[in-house]
Amino acid sequence: MLYLFRFDFTLMNPPVTILDYSPKYRSAIRMILTKIGWAEQYISSAEQNMHHLSQDTENYGVYMAVINEIAVGFLYVQYYAWNQLCQIQGLAVDPDVQRQGIASALVTRAEDFAKSKNARGIYVDTPTLNTGGRKFYEAAGYQMGYIMPRYYEDQLDGVTYQKFFEAVKVE
Repeated sequence: MLYLFRFDFTLMNPPVTILDYSPKYRSAIRMILTKIGWAEQYISSAEQNMHHLSQDTENYGVYMAVINEIAVGFLYVQYYAWNQLCQIQGLAVDPDVQRQGIASALVTRAEDFAKSKNARGIYVDTPTLNTGGRKFYEAAGYQMGYIMPRYYEDQLDGVTYQKFFEAVKVE
């Protein structure tokens, strides 16, 4: 399924298409994460998550970025009804095509998913050492929420970035 975005990503050279996840892309997930340098435990988890979560379209959006029929990135996002927020739980782009708007296209799709659920906003966790990711989220309008000590591992803290879609009305 092809989605329309606020920015015309078809103008990219070559154009990127954001598709719903299909099992035919499973090997691409491993390839992308291996190139980035993720540890095996995270790669295996991402592969399993993509397949499993794509079965629950009510609560999850699971997307692939594809250029010329080759998967170059992915993202999955979860909707929480209890607090009306969505969480980006996985985002990765092949290092060979980074800084070409692919992550932005995927995050835009996640935000569209959140808005389709009438979510109040969306958030994402990333390692504190991921300076590139942190700058990306800040540039995309996300604000740092809080630091989570030992979130990923004993020596690897996490940081949460948040983006709310409408200002809170104070009466």
